[in-house]
Amino acid sequence: MSWIRFAVAGIALCAGATVASAQGGPPPGGPPMGQQGGQGGQGRGGRGMQMLFEGITLTADQQTKVDAITTKYRAQMQELMPNGMQGGPPSDDARHKMEEIREHQTHDIRELLTDDQRKVFDANVATQKKRREEMMKKREGQGR
Repeated sequence: MSWIRFAVAGIALCAGATVASAQGGPPPGGPPMGQQGGQGGQGRGGRGMQMLFEGITLTADQQTKVDAITTKYRAQMQELMPNGMQGGPPSDDARHKMEEIREHQTHDIRELLTDDQRKVFDANVATQKKRREEMMKKREGQGR
């Protein structure tokens, strides 16, 4: 059963970005991605992306480029999902490819940031990765 949760979390990350972007507002549960304290601007990304940009204020140009990057990689991840989750869980190979896509996305976004922003972003990436690993261990402990 843990593969379902993992797949749903991946889809939710991608879908959240789509919905929040389409609505033109911040994702639920916090300030817009790249904005501290709700300083305005359009919402970008889902909760996962919001966590990556916690403590970072992006310029309008950076936000536009981040949107383009997430759109590109979201499409690639969705292609790996069998029938948009209706066809069952992704294969182990598909999950590994999704992780590679996530790493490429993180790299491309990191390249857009200033040195100061990168320090915060890198810490956020490490925190998110640790949380993801803890969730996976917890789910594996509960059995499949």
